[in-house]
Amino acid sequence: MGKKPRSLLRAKLSEKQPHYHKKVGNRGTVSAVNTIFDIDDIIKAIKFWSERNAYDMFRIEEYEEEIRKDGKYYYDGKVTFERNRDFYMRQKFKINFSIKGAEKVQVEGPNGEIRNLMKGKIVFETNTGLDLDYDNVFKNSKGIWRIVHHIFFEYLYFRTYEDNKYEHGVDTGKIHSLLKSQVDVFKIYNEV
Repeated sequence: MGKKPRSLLRAKLSEKQPHYHKKVGNRGTVSAVNTIFDIDDIIKAIKFWSERNAYDMFRIEEYEEEIRKDGKYYYDGKVTFERNRDFYMRQKFKINFSIKGAEKVQVEGPNGEIRNLMKGKIVFETNTGLDLDYDNVFKNSKGIWRIVHHIFFEYLYFRTYEDNKYEHGVDTGKIHSLLKSQVDVFKIYNEV
């Protein structure tokens, strides 16, 4: 029996259903202990980056603040943003952040400016992925439509999926670098 032409059929089909959430990139974590920061400035930088890179639907989905008896601050939150690549694929970012044992401190900048910031442990965790068939056009398809969906994804759309997956992986690296640089930007401040 002859070999199938490689240009038409791929050697390995996708492992999961086409209408499945596909994780892209490794789960990234940025953390710093005993560091000075301003969570509002960091969130503004994330929002600016997402808008500049054509992402929309920026939301702060969770934001909890707790001040304990010892006067330390604890925060947990989640920021999400996404964009529709086309009629079939959506790119999604979710950034969980956690602040533990922080306290308010007064700091002095390099130009003598005085600011009130936080000092403590801060952790960001990034989760990224691609949602295929995000409008659920094919989700509950049966019979011939299910076959059409698989043919569409496996043979017609797969190259587009791979290209967007690569681009999304690059954006994942960029947001990870942004978080690192935003934590580092506050190192210019010294406690008063």
